[in-house]
Amino acid sequence: MMMTDVRRDRIVAAGPRVMSVRSALEWAFGPENARMDFDHSGAHEFDRVGVSPEWRMMQQAKLGCRVDGGGACPAPHVHPDAAMIAAAVEALELNPMFGRDMAVLVATHARAGTAPDWRGSARRHVVPVGWDFDEDGNQTASVQKGEVWAYRHPTCRNRLKVRSKFCPVSYIGGGADTAARRRAYLDWYGALLEVSMQLRLPGYLDTIQVTSTLPVLSPWKIGY
Repeated sequence: MMMTDVRRDRIVAAGPRVMSVRSALEWAFGPENARMDFDHSGAHEFDRVGVSPEWRMMQQAKLGCRVDGGGACPAPHVHPDAAMIAAAVEALELNPMFGRDMAVLVATHARAGTAPDWRGSARRHVVPVGWDFDEDGNQTASVQKGEVWAYRHPTCRNRLKVRSKFCPVSYIGGGADTAARRRAYLDWYGALLEVSMQLRLPGYLDTIQVTSTLPVLSPWKIGY
């Protein structure tokens, strides 16, 4: 018996592990190093979200084996429940309300153990669009070349030409920036709610029980 099977048998014997959806995501994409596969017709054809475990076993029984070939290879020694959690996040791509970008965002925050920054800055200020480094290794604002300007020098009759330089800037902070960050946080919250509903379906996970606990809906209202 493989070590992974022994570990799984021990977890089943001890009862399911109770986790919130965020803890389950951080476990799957963190220690278990689960990965997403957006190939919906490749190696994991029968592992798609929305397909019941019974139907999946019936299809594999008809084939006489598990489908193995095409698509991206799963990471080795990934817990089966971690792979199913990753599949639930992957399914956000098929939801018109979220899409692939949200699936990647959820996985990225889960892997880092973070949440979208909703705070922003109440004070509006100007920042360079990009940064460079000078010869001494100091960070300086990125400078781009502009148009060529011609002018007459006051001490001679010659017309001189010079290419102008400018520093592209952007405005950050203020009410608009804060509102955008809060909308992004609420979108992430909605994606976690969608994933939580999938993970709580009977029989979807074997050794983990996902609770209905979610992150704070509006942390800016309670002074976090």
